[in-house]
Formats: sequence, C-alpha cells, structure tokens
Amino acid sequence: MKAAGSSVIGMKRTNNEDAIYIDEQEQLYLVADGMGGCSAGEVASSTAISAFVKAMKETQDTEILDKMVGAIVQCNKAVFEKAKQDVIFMDMGTTLVAAVIENGKVFIVYVGDSRAYLFRQNQLKQLTTDHSYVMELVKSGSITLQEAEVHPKRNIITRAIGIKEDVEADTVLEEVHSGEQILLCTDGLSGMLSVEEMTKILSKKEPIQQKVEDLTALANEKGGLDNISLILIEL
Repeated sequence: MKAAGSSVIGMKRTNNEDAIYIDEQEQLYLVADGMGGCSAGEVASSTAISAFVKAMKETQDTEILDKMVGAIVQCNKAVFEKAKQDVIFMDMGTTLVAAVIENGKVFIVYVGDSRAYLFRQNQLKQLTTDHSYVMELVKSGSITLQEAEVHPKRNIITRAIGIKEDVEADTVLEEVHSGEQILLCTDGLSGMLSVEEMTKILSKKEPIQQKVEDLTALANEKGGLDNISLILIEL
C-alpha cells in the first residue's frame, strides 16, 4: 500500500486553512478544511486532526468505527473548547474526513463536505455524502445532483467540527481490493474538478505522487478558488 498527499493554498486565498495527516504504519488518513476569520480556520483544522489522532492512539475500543466515532467526539470537543479561549477563534470550525484501512476494508467517518472516493475498475465512486445545503435540496427532490454541482450555495455546509457542543458524524464501511485507489479531499479539489477529470488522472499509469501533483495542478489551472488538499491511497 502506498499513500501520497498534498495541501496547497490555491490561486485565490491568502492562507491555507486545510490540514492533512498520513500514518502509513497505522493506515490512518485524515483531511480537514477549516473555516473562520483571521487564522482561526487553520487552527480549527490542525486542532481537530491532533485531537483525532490522540484519541485513536489512546482509545482501547476494538471496533474500528466505534473508535473513530469516539475520536470525532474528542476532536469536536477540542475545537469547541479552543474557540471559547479567544475572540479571534469565535465560531471557527472544520470539516473532517478520516479513513482507516484494515483487513480488506476501508472504514470512514466524516463531518462536513470533505469527501472520500473509491476508484475501482476505472470508475470513481463517491463514498461520502456531503453535509451541505445543496445535498439537503437533492434529498428533498428540489434539485438534481447535477444541479447541486453548480448551485451558487453549494459551499454552505450543514455540519462542522467545533461549531456546536455536539456533532453527529456519518460512517462508511466498504470492502476494498488490490489495485484500487482511495481519494480523500477537500472541496477545493472536488469543487474544481469533474468526476471525469479526476477519473482520467487516476487512470494513468504513473506514480501515486505524480497523480497527486496532476490533480492539484489541474484544480489550480481551473481557477484554484480554494485551498486544495488531498490524500491518495493505492492498495
């Protein structure tokens, strides 16, 4: 198994509020997209990742998803408490998508609109469902998925780490096989590239780091409107 990641500022932002974490030994991978004024967004994303990793190391639960959901509780508490310490951190929050790969399965827990994809047999499948305003409209039948991709309010999320004292995470469990790829990313990537564009790059016969660089470069070429962060894992 190989993994590579990247987190860049993009073409329009003045600072990078995203954070990523790769632990190939523990097969733990995290991507977070922070929000808030001044430097609060980057504080939120880094605080969440640090608290999540700490909780995973200290928790003795044998069920992986239970352990990951518990880690979400801890990182939500850490960001929420940090936000109360200084007025510049008020209302800060972050998305978080976490993946653990073990025994032929990928275990995913997430809050917000950072995504997890599975690339299998030259097809890219989104494993997560955005916690966003437009996805609520899709669920209600008001708009289609295609309309959601270009909706002017597509960046409004309905859940985030650290905004409230409690947060509900969603989970995914999927069997994975040799030769497949898992992509974790912020909306700085998924909001700039189509599924077809990502599929074309993931289909290439090139090193995993080059694929990460190609995805990042294309997102920047298309405008780079947000920070661009991703982790790509090859099984």
